[in-house]
Amino acid sequence: MRLNGIISLEGVGLHSGKLCCLTIEPYDSPDIVMRSGHEEAPLRVLRTNGTNRGSDYTFPGGTVIRTCEHVLSALAGLGVYDGVRVTVDGGEMPALDGCAETLCREIMTHSHDDGHEVPSLNVSRPVIVATDDRTRFVAAFPDDGLHITYTVEYENAGTQILDYAHSPENYAVNIAPARTFAYERDIEYLRSHGMALGGSLDNAILIGKTIQAKGGLRWENEFVRHKVLDLIGDLASLGRPLNAHIIAVRAGHELHLRLAEKLKEDLQSWQK
Repeated sequence: MRLNGIISLEGVGLHSGKLCCLTIEPYDSPDIVMRSGHEEAPLRVLRTNGTNRGSDYTFPGGTVIRTCEHVLSALAGLGVYDGVRVTVDGGEMPALDGCAETLCREIMTHSHDDGHEVPSLNVSRPVIVATDDRTRFVAAFPDDGLHITYTVEYENAGTQILDYAHSPENYAVNIAPARTFAYERDIEYLRSHGMALGGSLDNAILIGKTIQAKGGLRWENEFVRHKVLDLIGDLASLGRPLNAHIIAVRAGHELHLRLAEKLKEDLQSWQK
């Protein structure tokens, strides 16, 4: 799929609460190119950080773009890995609808299928990253496409397991509309530390004694679907589609991005 028009969106940043502007436009490059302020670089060379309740990307000169996961998920989910430039003003991606539904709709409206395919990366051996206590992990195994098995467990939401076979059509219908979420008990702490200042029921689900979601949950297992959305966005940091069976248990951005970095070390073809 090739982008053939300019997408311009704005809204508050999920964490900063400040107005942020996003532009996605066609660009003559074999990569997704990121730009913020005076810095511009291919996505795959930026440093990643998943420890701040989102996936942040840092340019060689030190400029940081926060919470990139949903935008990158929409691009990767629809198969857009090259020929685009993503410009962010405001230091953070706008939260928009808290998922990738709006972005998917915009990308599909401003693109066309010309038969162009980006070469995929192939996993040749198992690769795993885990927490020190081994209770949370994400692993990649050889496969001939992208297949994700994700397990999460949350209070008042229970254990949820999703087995997902990736295609742009499956992504747009069954993953992109799944919204981000947070525990009600964490909100005061997050806001006191400069996070979730732009969060609301317009862009997030709140888990407390009851589950608060605008219009209700879209699926009973919306939480694990959103984790798959996040994982696809974090794997976009590879800069290419990935053929692998990913198994994730109680993982998150930090482990997702650690896996991507380990795969970069293991897969020599990612530089092509």
